[in-house]
Amino acid sequence: MPAKHIFPLRRFYLALFIFISACAASTQLPATPRPFTPVPTLASPSLTPAPTLTPTPEPQLFLEPAGCQTPPEDYSHVQINGWQLDQRTYAMLQSAAQLYTGPIDLANTAITQGSYSSNGPASFGTHLGGGAVDISVITPGGKIVMYNEIEPTIKALRAAGFAAWLRDWNELGEGSGIHIHAIAIGDAELSEAATEQLTGEFGYFRGYSGVPTSDGIPIPDRHGGPVICEWMREQGYADLRPEAETTPPNWQANLKQAAEAYIAADQTETYTVAHRLDFRPGNNEDPSNMCGPLAGAILRDAGLLPVNYGPLMELRNYWLDDPRINGRPWSMFPPNDYEVFHFDTAINRFDFVAWPLRPADFLYTYQGRDGYEHMFIVTEVDALGRAYTVTNNKQPDLTYIIQKVMLYDPNDPSTGVFKKDWVKSPKIGRTGLQGFDVFRKKGASLPSGSLYDYSVEPGDTLQTIAAKFSSQWDVIAEENQLASPYTLSIGQTIVVPVNILVP
Repeated sequence: MPAKHIFPLRRFYLALFIFISACAASTQLPATPRPFTPVPTLASPSLTPAPTLTPTPEPQLFLEPAGCQTPPEDYSHVQINGWQLDQRTYAMLQSAAQLYTGPIDLANTAITQGSYSSNGPASFGTHLGGGAVDISVITPGGKIVMYNEIEPTIKALRAAGFAAWLRDWNELGEGSGIHIHAIAIGDAELSEAATEQLTGEFGYFRGYSGVPTSDGIPIPDRHGGPVICEWMREQGYADLRPEAETTPPNWQANLKQAAEAYIAADQTETYTVAHRLDFRPGNNEDPSNMCGPLAGAILRDAGLLPVNYGPLMELRNYWLDDPRINGRPWSMFPPNDYEVFHFDTAINRFDFVAWPLRPADFLYTYQGRDGYEHMFIVTEVDALGRAYTVTNNKQPDLTYIIQKVMLYDPNDPSTGVFKKDWVKSPKIGRTGLQGFDVFRKKGASLPSGSLYDYSVEPGDTLQTIAAKFSSQWDVIAEENQLASPYTLSIGQTIVVPVNILVP
């Protein structure tokens, strides 16, 4: 059954509003949507030679990431936006800008700190030599964090030869601002601290954030593993992560496990979980309206949120959302990677055999008479096609318990909460009688073996693309008739058979 329409996904930013309740009884909605308003946010060298590394063994096959370019070895100095860089670093920034093409002017006005300078203890001395640069992610002259631009920018910087990470608010100490920190790999004038951020115990090539910690426990790189180009290998750089950390996870198994960890035995335990999610100030969480934060927490714990910083990671932003009023939760996700389908058909009348739900689908069901709005994740679809969720489920005594429930059974249309519990009782409340939304990550939720057209991004290889979609690089190469050395171009469309590794 086709969707009536697909909501346009614009580049929304975080807005903290309190609107009409979701997951709780509600009978009135505004006739027209309120405008979506963004929330303002606050806006001498110690030189070390190139490192001598002892890399862990790499796979025999090396695939060059898309966008790799060998930087020039020009160390003359240049002033850009009032900051000093060497020509090598500036050329790499220009390459990254060509790969990125977004609103962040990362080769000019977005530069907020250069090289050969000191910014106090928060920079750990990384800017004292060459190759270091900080990039603003706030709108020029404004106060809005461009969260949806951060990952594309970091991908471009990494493909251009930088170790690049987001430094979030207060991450480097109380009052530190949000920005991207980048170190030009292979710069002959790196400071000792910058070199440590590449290959030291907290370094980029080991899969970490580059930030030293007081307890000695490294912080994982929240942007994925290092991008390694051939010119870096020639200089001795390599993937230093343990082999287990480079193995793609089974995301569907992770989703099921993450969801079932929230199942509660009774109302008391459900209250405990609600308080632990901390989605309201002052320990005021209630199981009756925890559905959005619980859905966000399940995706977070399963590693299925597209980023692990900013609005998407703050569970309070999933509380009392309504896509028709404030755009959330859909507006918080990167618009190019997701699509939302809206159906006016009630959930008990919809044909889920013709249009089945998929694991990780994020649903918003709209109230009917005596109804409530609800949000939940499809946490599992079993071998028989039965779809399940783990959610705060209203009981006959009007209390709430976090339970695993079957949404529908395609082999027995009379069973499942879509046909019974959620649409039958005015006393308990009904949901989905005015239709529903399905929010879905493009490609990843398709049935096993489905072919998905994917546009190559900076830093991609067949191996990294296969990991994104539980596929195999050699199957992708065969499907697209690619031959060794399997070089990809940014923007190239390749066909990916998805989820072929999922049991």
